[in-house]
Amino acid sequence: MPQWKATQDRYARLIRRQTSRLQRRRDKILADLAKARRWEDLRRKGELLRVHRDRVSRGLSEVSLPDYYAGPDKSLMIPLDPALSVDANAQQYFKQARKTKRGFPIIERRLAETEAELKGWETALERVIEVESPEALDRTAATHDLGRLEPPPPRPRHRAKDGTTLEPRRFVSSDGREIMVGRSSAGNVHLTFRLARPHDLWLHVEEYGGSHVVIRNLKGQTVPPRTLREAAQLAGFFSKARNAGKVPVHYTPVRFVKKAKRGKPGTVLITQEKSVLATPDPAVVAELGKRATALDRAPRQKKKESRR
Repeated sequence: MPQWKATQDRYARLIRRQTSRLQRRRDKILADLAKARRWEDLRRKGELLRVHRDRVSRGLSEVSLPDYYAGPDKSLMIPLDPALSVDANAQQYFKQARKTKRGFPIIERRLAETEAELKGWETALERVIEVESPEALDRTAATHDLGRLEPPPPRPRHRAKDGTTLEPRRFVSSDGREIMVGRSSAGNVHLTFRLARPHDLWLHVEEYGGSHVVIRNLKGQTVPPRTLREAAQLAGFFSKARNAGKVPVHYTPVRFVKKAKRGKPGTVLITQEKSVLATPDPAVVAELGKRATALDRAPRQKKKESRR
């Protein structure tokens, strides 16, 4: 087989993999969109609870109420929080409705962007399959920027002078965010000032020695609260405060972290910091580590399957 034909096949495989990812993303967004369309139903339940409040006793887990929205002699079963009053339950539904309604245009925009990107890759796949010469393949690759689909080269293994690795421990949060944890003072320096990017989020336990922790984050993005909490638990676990119960953890964007001029290696000065309380939990550490290991192994497993 000519070399350009092998390249053509590789581009086709990479594009199909990309379109599969986008199709899965689109399916998830469509599911989110279906949930978001429920905002009117949520508000409707709140209105019915408010109108028929005298019919609802505290402690119920659900109640069937006349539904004047649906027509005469119609009723609607409404789940309730038994611990809340009828007014509090109604307010919960109103709050959920407002939140869901606010997210609706964002989800629609994500869907439009995903479908546009998917259509672009489907067009690229058609062009790649149609080419009949290496020159045409080069033009198609340049037009659709197919090089961005190539997997990145393996990261070099940086080591300190004593031979220990400078590469951080890697974890993946429940939201799918990459979290890196320094292994030593030199590793902390390498992580914070070599690997981290300005908009990544940096964490460290307050008033205790320990690892620098970095959450990968793009400009304009917000780190999900769950990811922040899990990263703070990692910071607590990989510190001298591991057995101290709840510990305060500072966090700030990496661009606000500077080297201390006269401090020991790994000592930094931070500004614009905030704090969160975290309880180091070995189970959380193990679970986040398993997520990272599973992601690392996935490409290798696919390669083995393809060889079979």
